[in-house]
Amino acid sequence: MDWKDLDRLRNPGFGFGRRGYDRHEVDRFLEQLVDWLETDAARDLGHIAITRKLELVGKSTTHVLLAAEQEAEELLTQAEADIAELRKQAQDDASAVRAAADEYAAKTREEANAEASETIEEGLRHRARIDDEIKELDARRDAALERMEQLRGELEATMEGHRSTVSSSQGTLT
Repeated sequence: MDWKDLDRLRNPGFGFGRRGYDRHEVDRFLEQLVDWLETDAARDLGHIAITRKLELVGKSTTHVLLAAEQEAEELLTQAEADIAELRKQAQDDASAVRAAADEYAAKTREEANAEASETIEEGLRHRARIDDEIKELDARRDAALERMEQLRGELEATMEGHRSTVSSSQGTLT
């Protein structure tokens, strides 16, 4: 018996005789049914059950695979959107950090330039004071040298006067 025969069991379609179904047809059908039940029924029913189960599993698997594919597409779409958002956020963050770093560098450069200018000005003022002190010391040295020259002249004159006095006194002693 095959599928068609099993469907025939559900709806045998016996012809009607005078008193209902045709007796010979019913007997012949029942004999076939008994023969089938005694021989191939277990195998055929197992095969039919397995086939039906496989069909159900196939339909279920198809449904699961379609759902999984749809879910995967949705996840991929969501992941791409998330990645795009993260990339945009990272670029915005990087731009903000870059701007802050540029601002800090400009401020630091400005402060360093101001400090350097102040140091240079202080150095120039200090140099000017030193130059003034050197000029004053040069003037004092020149005045001291002039005074020493003057004293030397006076000392020489005094010594000359003293030599003359000593010589004249020695001339009188002799």
